[in-house]
Amino acid sequence: MRAIGIERFGDTPELKKLPVPEPGSGQVQVAIEAAAISPLDMAIASGALAAIGEYRFPLTLGMDGAGTVIAIGDGVTEFRVGDRVFGQFWSRPLRCGTFAEVCVVQAAPAFGALTAVPDELPSHVAAALPTSGMTALGAIDHARVPEHGTLLVIGATGGVGTFVVQAAAARGLRVIATASAQLAEQVRELGASDIVVRGAEPLPQALRGLEPEGFDAILDLVGDRSLTSGVAGAVRDGGALLSTAFGLDERLLADERIRTANYRLDRKPERLAELTRLVTAGAIRPVIGAELPLEEAPRALLDGVEVAGLRGKTVLRVH
Repeated sequence: MRAIGIERFGDTPELKKLPVPEPGSGQVQVAIEAAAISPLDMAIASGALAAIGEYRFPLTLGMDGAGTVIAIGDGVTEFRVGDRVFGQFWSRPLRCGTFAEVCVVQAAPAFGALTAVPDELPSHVAAALPTSGMTALGAIDHARVPEHGTLLVIGATGGVGTFVVQAAAARGLRVIATASAQLAEQVRELGASDIVVRGAEPLPQALRGLEPEGFDAILDLVGDRSLTSGVAGAVRDGGALLSTAFGLDERLLADERIRTANYRLDRKPERLAELTRLVTAGAIRPVIGAELPLEEAPRALLDGVEVAGLRGKTVLRVH
């Protein structure tokens, strides 16, 4: 089968021909129809997450995906052959990712989450949801913005950001987002009330004009520590400054005036279930910036993909 993988940490991901993996006890074999790229993929390939989980080589990359169960191992009761499933396919140990024609994953992934695809959801849409969508929901939960409160989103045009804007607006929050002038209207259409145009004026100055009393929470999705340090003063006393991209330094993490954290995705099965409900209800949708064939995954992983509008998610069509 075709797969995108590495032989050891630090290798450049490349297209390979590998044997079709067979399911063991507690595992399901899934014919992958679509997968989506997330920052986790290159973090794993580089070895940055070597201390989290276990890995076996050759390692097929890919965390997010959707497909159809084609075989099950002993003891599996959660799924049956023919079920359509999607989620974050992070098994322990991890050897078979979603950037492949066939993947084997634990029915209850040790570090991920797997659930049924709603009937009305195409596989390429389902594949774009898991990691970014779950991260968005978790970050909003941890921000604890009060009802009708104000949330600033730094980096609203990417995979996580496009979900954050929609999910926060669906909860009735006032969402203010940073974006380029060219993408401002598209971010408004996702649910942002106001846009801070990047580069128009220094961000701390722009924020004072929008919320003189301070924001209830700021979510950083970019990871620029100089930027987060500059905007911390725009959070009201007792409010929250969180980063999904490790954008807070030790000084900010020790701040006692506001709540601060470098958020890491938690409670994945619960968050995937909530994400499924929101998508089914039409409250949020994935923004897909690009769709590529599987063989173009190495280029997309290493160099990114040029898109005309919101960056959103890059989806790989496998079958």
